Amino acid sequence: MPNDFRLQQNSSTTNGNRENKAGVNVVVSFIPCVVFLCINCVMLYTLRSKPVFRETSRYLLLYNLLLAETLQMILAQMMFLIAVGMVFMTRLACLLVLIPTLITTVISPFNLALMSLETYVAVCFPLRHASIVTVPTTYGAIAVVWAISLANMLVRVIMLTFLDARPFGQFMSVLCTETNIFQLKIFSEFESGFVCAQFVSVGLIIILSYVGVMVAAKAASTDKVSANKASKTVLLHMIQMGLSLSSTLVS
Repeated sequence: MPNDFRLQQNSSTTNGNRENKAGVNVVVSFIPCVVFLCINCVMLYTLRSKPVFRETSRYLLLYNLLLAETLQMILAQMMFLIAVGMVFMTRLACLLVLIPTLITTVISPFNLALMSLETYVAVCFPLRHASIVTVPTTYGAIAVVWAISLANMLVRVIMLTFLDARPFGQFMSVLCTETNIFQLKIFSEFESGFVCAQFVSVGLIIILSYVGVMVAAKAASTDKVSANKASKTVLLHMIQMGLSLSSTLVS
């Protein structure tokens, strides 16, 4: 009996420690997330409140980037709370939660490439910038970025439907994560190929844009102050791409 009592006491103590640790993790994650969400929401509202922001391609691209990252932050926080709360669900419900999360993850790198191209055109072709980078073309480029992300997700869902024999109504015995839904090896191979193609293409665009801006900065006919600012902006996009890559490599 004393041994059984000690075991029960140790078990309750362990469970209590786990609950306390989970509570601390939620607080540590939730508070910064709320702060950043408030900042992002203020910026999103500001970018839509004035006509000059709604009619300038640079700010439209910034709005799209902030929107995608805000949605991603909300969805990631929701996934974290589901994991901490040990909430189990059907495969279909898990897939519906994962789809918007994975879609918004793809948006940011391509959007950074568009922002770098816009900066390159503004510096290297200042006289043609207004005719090349217009509001309709910017909306078209943003639509292409979202279409690529949706197509990537659609292909994965189709592959899941035809290659995975498990029914979508099956209740999962594990937490809802990308690896637990897309378990077959072909999914990891497809994702690796897509991520490599994505970051090679985006990386080349940003690097070439940076080189072009730096060359223009050294030209006597170019506004060197604006060119230097543009080169720093493109360099910042390169750092952002590196951070996005690191978040993709580490699940």
